[in-house]
Formats: sequence, structure tokens, C-alpha cells
Amino acid sequence: MNIRTLCFAALAATVALAGCTKDKAAEEINKKSMAQIYSEEGTPVNVATVKTSSFQTALSYDAAVKGIYESTASAKLSDSVESVKYSVGDWVDKDAVVVTFPKNNPSANYYQAKTIYENLEATYKRMSTLYKAKGISKQDYDNAVTAYENAKATWDNVNEMVNVKAPISGLITRLDVQKTDNVKAGDVLFAVTDDSKLKGKVWIQERDISKVSKGMKVTATWNGAEITGRIAQLDLALNPDMQAFGALIELDNAEGKIPSGVNAKINIVAYENNNVIALDRKNITFDGNRAYVFIASGDKAVKKEVKTGSNFGNKVEIISGIKAGDKLITDGNKNIADGTFIRIIDQE
Repeated sequence: MNIRTLCFAALAATVALAGCTKDKAAEEINKKSMAQIYSEEGTPVNVATVKTSSFQTALSYDAAVKGIYESTASAKLSDSVESVKYSVGDWVDKDAVVVTFPKNNPSANYYQAKTIYENLEATYKRMSTLYKAKGISKQDYDNAVTAYENAKATWDNVNEMVNVKAPISGLITRLDVQKTDNVKAGDVLFAVTDDSKLKGKVWIQERDISKVSKGMKVTATWNGAEITGRIAQLDLALNPDMQAFGALIELDNAEGKIPSGVNAKINIVAYENNNVIALDRKNITFDGNRAYVFIASGDKAVKKEVKTGSNFGNKVEIISGIKAGDKLITDGNKNIADGTFIRIIDQE
């Protein structure tokens, strides 16, 4: 074997040896367990700074809500509608004329009643002047007053028969007639609703009644809109048909965010604290009657026992055990124990 051959053999052996060394190193790395890596580098975790916030618990219901005041007006005679002066959605003041009927309707005797009223009104004014001047007896004056008041009452009634007025101030929420429609006495003509406030009724189960009291805050949501109010009335006895306690709610709706007549989600705020620590349930470990969280202290995880209070949804009120400013471990807390060496990956 010549020198050149020996050199090639030595070089090949060196390359082979280097390759084997590299493969063994990779193999050694792969053989490392996650526990070894965490032990050397720290268990990766995410943390969030503990802050105080508002927290509340609520009892949720579905209920129809409608205007706090709602009234309808009906026809007092049978005839065809002469005019409709407003449309659905229009605001009307109390006593505004909404629907009219012909004044020549025989049942109304409109012109006859108007003439009698005007004549007796003139007589009343004349007799009043004479009575003050002691020109007539009190009996004659009283007779004139009685005749005038009776004529006025008749005239007012006749006028309301042909000029149907809004019974309350509010929105025209329903019009059941149009011009030239034939109606009968007693037929409903329109509805007026004052929806500046809404009302509704919810039924509270016996198990929850101890949590509720008159005056409690209430919220109503519908299609993303929310308004607030209170419990205006709370039954003190169980309704045998519903097997629940009725609660009348009133809601402020001055901006008209929620229309009258819709079904809304009603939340009765049973408990509210505006300066409390509330944590996601997933960040709390429960062990029997005890609850724990993990706090990051430098590169160590510290297990803290906490006292919990009320809970609502996925939030739990923390009464004691941690404070604002602590670094709560939010991700990776399932892989650690008290004193675990940690490495913070992300911090909120």
C-alpha cells in the first residue's frame, strides 16, 4: 500500500468518525426529556398582571317588554273614517286629534249639540254678569250654570265622537284604520305608547328569591342595545300557577334603544362590586373546598391559596390571597408546582 492510499484511508476514517460523533450528539439531545429541558431552561409560562375591576353576578331571564303606559282609542259611533292625521311612529301629545269622522253623522247630532252649547254658554255668561250685579236671584243663576254644564258635557262627548283624541302622550304604535274605512262603535282605532320607559315581568324561582329584593338594578339587552332599570315590585307570595315569584321591572328607555313589544334578555344584578379582583375560572385550581393560583416571583412559581367569593359565567371573585400587581400565571400552570423553575414567554 502506497503513501497516497494510506492518506485517503486516514481521511475517510476521520470523516466517518466526525459523522458518528455528530449523530451521537443529536441522539443524545433527542434522548433529553421535556422534564430535563424544563429543568435546565425553565418551564415556559405566560403571566398577566392582576388588576381590580368591576364584578357582578346576575340572574338571567327572557321577558317581553312594553311601554310603561299604553292605551288604545276606540270608535264611539259607526261610520266611515274621514281622516287619519298621524302615522305609525309619530309622537302625539295627549288630546291631539288623531282620527276624525263626518260631522253630519245622525248619531252624533254634532251641529245641534254645538248650537245648544254655544247658546247656553252665552246665556251663562250673561246671567253671571247679572248675578254679580245682583240683577238676578241665585236660583236663576244656578239654573243657568246647570244648563250650561250639561250642554258642555254633551258637546264634549259629541266632539270626541267625531274627533278621536290621543288618550295619552306617546308614540302611535298601531293604526287599525285608514281613511274611508268603515268601522263600528267599539272598534279599536289606534294605540299610543309611552316608551320613554319600558316595563316587563319576570318569574323568579323559589331557590333564587332570597337573592332578590325590590329596587335592585336590572339590565335589558336586545339586538346589541342595552338599557338599565330596577325592580319596581316584587311579589311576597309564590304564584301557584307559575310556581315562582313575579317581579315587575321598569327600564329607562329615553333614547328609544329598545322598541316596545319585543322579547329582551333581562339580567337582575344580584351582586355588584366595582373594586374587586376577578379571575377566569381556568386560572384557578380547585382542590375540595380549597382554591389555588400560581404567581410568578422572579424565576419561580409560587402556589397561593385564595379565598373565592361569588362567581358569574367564567369569572370568579377573589376575596383574599393575592393582590393587584401580582403576576398571575395564566398559561402553563398545569405543568408546575410550588417552587417550579419557570421561564416567562409572554407577559400581559
